[in-house]
Amino acid sequence: MRFSLLLPLLITLTACQPVPRVFERAPDSENGLLRLSDSRGILVRPVVDAPAATANGLAREMVEALIERDVPAFRSSRNRSSMVLTGTVVDPGRDAHIAWVLLDPLGEEVGRYEQSIEGTPIEPWAQAEPELMEAFAAGAAPQIAAYIQDDVKAEVVTPAIYVSTVSGAPANGGARLQAALRQGLRRLGARVATAPSDETLMVTAEVRMTPVTEERVDVAIAWAVADPFGAEIGKIEQASPFARNVVENNWGELAREAGLAAAAGMVDLVSRIDWRDGFVAPETGKDDGDDTAKR
Repeated sequence: MRFSLLLPLLITLTACQPVPRVFERAPDSENGLLRLSDSRGILVRPVVDAPAATANGLAREMVEALIERDVPAFRSSRNRSSMVLTGTVVDPGRDAHIAWVLLDPLGEEVGRYEQSIEGTPIEPWAQAEPELMEAFAAGAAPQIAAYIQDDVKAEVVTPAIYVSTVSGAPANGGARLQAALRQGLRRLGARVATAPSDETLMVTAEVRMTPVTEERVDVAIAWAVADPFGAEIGKIEQASPFARNVVENNWGELAREAGLAAAAGMVDLVSRIDWRDGFVAPETGKDDGDDTAKR
């Protein structure tokens, strides 16, 4: 049984500090991180030794992914100064991968990136499933763009997320919520930590069940995301009324829906933060003659 009532749960993202909008810029300003060394662009060829739909689907998504990084790209027509990006599936029986090769206008290799496709499900690959094609292109485009962009900084890695305690849930309900959130985070491409550390975000949740009538109960879940030093980054709040027997007998399905919905909001929240400087550790108190610890 699937409960759609949890899908439209109210999800509110409340940052404790103003969240840096690192991808926004003033209309008349230049984005220095995405300045091209020239404007000749890249011609993207269909991927060799891939099914026809996949060969063209990957090329199409690669063009889109490069354009999103301010790199002129196209699938047809080129000029004498255009570079060429080729992709070839290499499958010797193990460690299958796509060999992406960027060539200059004279055919000389500028750079190469080998992208693993080992373990990719056959059917979605052969049918060029859009989400799969988009994911592969999104993973390779930054590597290709870096070869022709000036002042490109290293990719910023979003911290892994550790799913910690859940309080207030029915018996064994906390574990179900934890598992559902981990599943949702992984599905959306987030890194999930198996243990907390000084490099992971920490997620906790509090479940509150408030009787509305004899037959109905309001289920509210408050998720909190904190940095390794305990500073809260943001919250995701969910609330919805349910029949009491549904909560008592089908908590597993409710937990699954709640966890998957919360994961989407959590990934959005974390992605809006500028992680280039990593975590800012709180300063410890110093003996400078003042009893007040400096922060």
